[in-house]
Amino acid sequence: MVKQKNHTARNNTVKWHANGITKVPNFRYKSTKGMDPKFLRNTRYAKKWNNVEGGRASAESDDDDDDDDDEEEEEEGEEEEEED
Repeated sequence: MVKQKNHTARNNTVKWHANGITKVPNFRYKSTKGMDPKFLRNTRYAKKWNNVEGGRASAESDDDDDDDDDEEEEEEGEEEEEED
């Protein structure tokens, strides 16, 4: 008996490129559908308590530092005006 051909890709590349080969869209957040429920529960708790220490307190301290810089710039501007 004659052996049968097992595989060929003839003309398939032409078909694939006819409408263009597009990349799969890269979404920002991957779907958690079908993931392990125990893992998802743990990540939910981790996200909830992740920024307890560094959340508000660090943001307020950053704002205070910016105010000090503004005051120094104002003082320098006043000194320049006095010299003229």
